[in-house]
Amino acid sequence: MTAPAANAPHPSIRLYRSSVIPAQGFIHGFPERTGGVSVGLRSSLNLGKRWGDDEANVATNRRLLAEHAGYDPQQLVATRHVHGTNVWRFGEPLADDAEFDGLVCDRTGPVLGAFAADCIPLVFAEPEARVCGAAHAGWRGTVGGVAKNVVARMVELGAKPERIRVALGPSIGPECFEVGPEVIAEFSAAFGAVPGMIVDGPKKQHIDLRVATRTQLERAGLLPEHIDDRPPCTRCEGDRFFSYRRDGREGGIHMGFIGLA
Repeated sequence: MTAPAANAPHPSIRLYRSSVIPAQGFIHGFPERTGGVSVGLRSSLNLGKRWGDDEANVATNRRLLAEHAGYDPQQLVATRHVHGTNVWRFGEPLADDAEFDGLVCDRTGPVLGAFAADCIPLVFAEPEARVCGAAHAGWRGTVGGVAKNVVARMVELGAKPERIRVALGPSIGPECFEVGPEVIAEFSAAFGAVPGMIVDGPKKQHIDLRVATRTQLERAGLLPEHIDDRPPCTRCEGDRFFSYRRDGREGGIHMGFIGLA
């Protein structure tokens, strides 16, 4: 039996990709949950270490994904997410326990990763300046402005807001994101009265994180047509995606990734 070629695609791994991220010059994707070696509610392409999966499984899953997507697994760059708004620029000093929910880069080679399991993994691309970014945005990060902070740090590297493209990855949709009045108040204070951001539900009100994120990005200078804000819902599509609201900490974690090709 012939061994598979290095970097050969794995047919059981599926990537959700966005058409707003240029295929020329960037590598990006949002892997679905199939094609890995993890078991149980983490079956099978769990990419996160923090919730108790065997680290060998996670390492294998990350390697399989990198081979499928066509990047060096050793080049994956990711930091600990804390639902914050800090953004790290590749090349700056980085401690082993660094906590950044956003990353930016203007170098070929590194692949930025943003982990999520209902929160929004975002990937950013500016084709003319050749700058990319990634972010993890839950409701706290969205209210705090992590997406606009990524834009600001990309601008430091020569990017122009009107040229930046952003794709929102698979994440919890408004029909599933029921929240309490204190969260509604935070969004109202941060964004004002945005049509469609607060949605009535059967019991409590819901938040549409995608509307809030689009609003924040447009206010930061991005063009509406450069924002892809209608990804699948992680909680609804259990055969494709992990979801914390559905499975809790026994479930898995997926990732958005982007790098300069």
